[in-house]
Amino acid sequence: MRTLRRGATAAIVLTCTFALAACGSAAEPGGGEMSEDTMSESPMDEEMSESPMDEMSESPMDDMAEDEMMSDALDFTATTVSGDPYEGAELAGSPAVVLFWSETCDTCADTAAALGDVEGVELLSVAGEDSDPMADPLADVDGVTQLEDGMGDLASHFGVMADGDVVLIDDQGEVTHHGPLDPMELPDEVASLTM
Repeated sequence: MRTLRRGATAAIVLTCTFALAACGSAAEPGGGEMSEDTMSESPMDEEMSESPMDEMSESPMDDMAEDEMMSDALDFTATTVSGDPYEGAELAGSPAVVLFWSETCDTCADTAAALGDVEGVELLSVAGEDSDPMADPLADVDGVTQLEDGMGDLASHFGVMADGDVVLIDDQGEVTHHGPLDPMELPDEVASLTM
């Protein structure tokens, strides 16, 4: 019984202390006999003192997180023609050119020929629906990653509307072009990604 009264008394004293801390004013003479230590421990003061620190510590971390975040353009998964998984994240930090082609495409061979001589970029060749990977116009170009897109998922991801469209991705993972591109202009466009 005595322990219960002590607990109740302590709770009342604590409640009164917090009430005085909230209502008391520094301008009132004798407005509360709490020490500065007791006042600085009030929950209200703790919240106020933590807020600026929280804001300061969040800003650099937020900036770092944004820098390290992967671009939406690189957020895809695909399958190579040999059946291996391919993650778009592999392109992070490197400019890339993606050619969407099919066997019925009239301009794909010319576009592939223009891409055959480009350097300093990752080349991806994406076979459209019902296309035989062996007919890939970029098959003979060194370093090309050949991907399948029988369901059209990659075309949809990049907003590609037709076979023969080209997607240019800079080293920040941002798409700078998607759609048809004149093969004569292609080398200059690709060179702009590496500058």
